[in-house]
Amino acid sequence: MSAILGRIEFSGREVDPVAFEEALAALDEYGREGRYHWIDGPVALGHQRLDITPESRFDSQPLVEAGLVIVADAILDNRQALCERLAIAREARACLPDSRLILAAYRQWGRDCVDHLVGDFAFAIWDAPRRVLFCARDHIGARPLYYCHHDGVFSLASDRRALLAFDDVPRTIDEPRVATYLCWPAEFHEASFFSRIPCLPAGCWLEVGAHGLEVERYWHPEQVADVRYACRDDYAEHCRELLDQAVASRLRSAFPVASHVSGGLDSSGVTLLATRQLRRAGQSLARVYTWAPAVSKAFPLSPDDRDERAVIDTLCRREGVECHYGTASGRDLRAFLERDMAVEGDTDLFEELPVMADAGDRGIRVMLSGWGGDESATFTIRGYPSSLLRRGAWWRLLLMVRSQAGGLRQWRRVLHCLWQQGILPNLPDPLYDRYSPFRHSPALESYIDPAFMARSPRLQSGRMRAWREYPGPRRMQALLLQNGHLAARMASWSHWASPHGLVYRYPLTDKRLLNFTLGLPPELLWQQGRVRGLYRQALSDLLPAGLAKVDPANEIKRLAIAQEGWRLLARDLASGEGQQARGSCPWLDVGSFQRHLGSIPETMSQAELLRSVCLGRAYRVWQLWSRYGG
Repeated sequence: MSAILGRIEFSGREVDPVAFEEALAALDEYGREGRYHWIDGPVALGHQRLDITPESRFDSQPLVEAGLVIVADAILDNRQALCERLAIAREARACLPDSRLILAAYRQWGRDCVDHLVGDFAFAIWDAPRRVLFCARDHIGARPLYYCHHDGVFSLASDRRALLAFDDVPRTIDEPRVATYLCWPAEFHEASFFSRIPCLPAGCWLEVGAHGLEVERYWHPEQVADVRYACRDDYAEHCRELLDQAVASRLRSAFPVASHVSGGLDSSGVTLLATRQLRRAGQSLARVYTWAPAVSKAFPLSPDDRDERAVIDTLCRREGVECHYGTASGRDLRAFLERDMAVEGDTDLFEELPVMADAGDRGIRVMLSGWGGDESATFTIRGYPSSLLRRGAWWRLLLMVRSQAGGLRQWRRVLHCLWQQGILPNLPDPLYDRYSPFRHSPALESYIDPAFMARSPRLQSGRMRAWREYPGPRRMQALLLQNGHLAARMASWSHWASPHGLVYRYPLTDKRLLNFTLGLPPELLWQQGRVRGLYRQALSDLLPAGLAKVDPANEIKRLAIAQEGWRLLARDLASGEGQQARGSCPWLDVGSFQRHLGSIPETMSQAELLRSVCLGRAYRVWQLWSRYGG
């Protein structure tokens, strides 16, 4: 993986080589193996190279070939299948970089080449005969891609910092985006804070020429084919094959590989599959990482046997790998609050920053993550109870809600489950909005300037799509996959990891695996009163019985981090540091914000932690105004 930059002057004016080189230099953190560019009059493409796979050392971008020029930030996971379809000689495959393979696919299938690619990618191809630029991003958004189309000039980059290096790229802040960010503290979007610098959505391609710009979605998770087998065990067998394939594809690296681990199903399954596959090749994971704190006096082991750290310790000892426990502190939170979210995105998972630093120091270049499991292999039952009600399968619905409520004697809980999971999703939107469990709490708007809120009357309807429950598990699963929260997190981590030469890979978002899980019979979501039964069965030889994520120590640690971080910030402001959080900001209720900022409690409860989330968003908005608005 690496980083790319492009600029097209459709007026015919030549690209300024000095300005382009300066913009490409803004991406130097991504390119440990060098920076290269190609300029031909009004067209310029640049590449920052970071080697990951064995084939990437043969890469030389920008790649110019028969009227086509490509720059790609890509790792393809279906290389062999793609080579077969393109009739590429076997002896040529070992030294064939992914960029050349993508270019061959484009030459063969044109825009439809994206349907044949499996992996993480963002690329741009200048098609000189047609005088158009074709860009695409992988189905899940593992690799970011941003662009600006303004006054006849089109610019694209893997990182907004490169676009902002051009003097003519507008820096206007999108105020409705700011209002949404302040109003919904549990949401994370990939939508840009810059009104003229959007991201290319995951699973979409873009084509731009003198005629204009066209964006089209090519991956439609709601349209995958049904998967139906005669024997139930066949589903588990195929699931295991796909999981093995997804992990093996992401272990193809010439550099050390690490993995996240927790007491949950997703990361534990990925880590265990990776350790077994590497062991068969005479290798091992360089390290595994968890956010959970090491057992200590401050964070003692839970008296019951469900503390995830006990599970992690058992797995690591069994597999012979070293675990790096969470070290994030209030200082990390304090430093995170100063980062530029307009460039990096609004993800707040700053506990990963010390992980990235440690992995980078150890020369690790690939980090495996279990992200995406909740939307794929370990999807639960969202949308299933309401579809049972719609189909008239009332007895099965009653059995399900009885199990979830703890028995029919818990009749209040039974009725609550029946209402929220069975009846409510079937109601039309106006009624659902009235009774939704995701209704907005006015108390969370305490830092927003009332006049600013009044300028965003449609804020309520601008929520992320996945806050609405619908009948049908496939519909809910597809909705979650296109919701944007996964792509937003992945993009932020891509930016944060670039100084450390680190790339994150997500086996559970493998397109082949998703096409399987999306097509499964919904009845497999609830097997003998258990959710995620198919995944457990597929990995029954690896996963401990009863594995489930229970992390009370993590919650205690997060309270301590929040308390320390906010007290450090309050101290800095009182001493005259942090000047950017002074003065006016038309987006905030400054008086309320400053009062709360100066009254951080000695101890922090869960309620105070929630308030600090809102406070953190207000502080980051103040930073945004200081950088771009004032």
